[in-house]
Amino acid sequence: MKNRRSHTRQLRALLLLISVIVAPFVVAVDAHETTSGLQFTAHTEGTFSVISKATPLGLLLKKIGDKTNVDVYIDDASKQRPVSINVKNITFIDLLRRIVGDNYAIVYDGRNVTALHVLPEGKTKSDERAVTISEFSGQVKIHNQRARMFFMPADNSKNAIDHYIKKRHEALSKLSKEYPNKEMHAQISFKGYLSADKVAVLVRENQLDPVTLNIGWKENGGGYDLKRGESIEAAIESATLYDKEFIAELQESADRQVANLRQKGIGDAQMQSELIFQQNANELASVFNARGVAFYGVRVAARAKQLHSLMSTDQKIRLVDPLWGGTVEDEIANVYSTTKIAIPLVPENETFIP
Repeated sequence: MKNRRSHTRQLRALLLLISVIVAPFVVAVDAHETTSGLQFTAHTEGTFSVISKATPLGLLLKKIGDKTNVDVYIDDASKQRPVSINVKNITFIDLLRRIVGDNYAIVYDGRNVTALHVLPEGKTKSDERAVTISEFSGQVKIHNQRARMFFMPADNSKNAIDHYIKKRHEALSKLSKEYPNKEMHAQISFKGYLSADKVAVLVRENQLDPVTLNIGWKENGGGYDLKRGESIEAAIESATLYDKEFIAELQESADRQVANLRQKGIGDAQMQSELIFQQNANELASVFNARGVAFYGVRVAARAKQLHSLMSTDQKIRLVDPLWGGTVEDEIANVYSTTKIAIPLVPENETFIP
């Protein structure tokens, strides 16, 4: 199953309409601001009052983003479009509809609205519908008309990670039922660290097409991207050589920093960050020398039903994350060149799975 590493952009022109979002953010204080031609108030209950007289759309949306901690993305051509409205105690969604109609997309992480995308005017709306907003959890960053979708939990807390795993497995179950033969990428995260031979067995037994090997130890993480046609065994051999060279360079750099500071008469108490860096490098080398490369995940290509089966049966796996953002992904891909980026979960336990 090769040549599945490119993503097909959707050519449909459906605009995302999210009709119901409950408490997408919290406004801390009742805040009133007056700018030339604009009076803007964010109320404590999460509503807004706005009087706008030909205010540039970009300025108005920036006010909303600043008060709600929502990242707002808008194309340059739309920023100067004048907006005139007079509303009181209006909700976030209703305010958006008054400003841009249905010409927007929202990114929702499962608990909060994190980003607002105002889409360029002129798109044809062929379908208006309410959608399930839990199909995508993560972040979207747009720069120079290119979008990057990061599939990741809202933060590193246990609750956020558990919530993310639950939602992504629900998405995979939905995919496996509706589109069992859909070929797609997925990020697999292990419960602990795996040795090279176990990674090879997992890939071979489940007939997966490996794309990236996630290697490292604790916060020292990295990846090895497989070349086209490269076998899992050859990739592991190359990743091992890469990791060995990387660790040696890391140790050399850490030792040099500490030695240089000591030559300058700086005591250990004044170079705690450098000593921690040196300790991490030495620990990484110790793990490598004792167990070889520590693998904590692998990005693969496979069919949805294969991925769902893997999620259900393999006890070494913590998360099988389909790189699929549902309707949110469709809407963003209709406007921007989109790249999907998987963020593997660091294992809960600092041990190798036997």
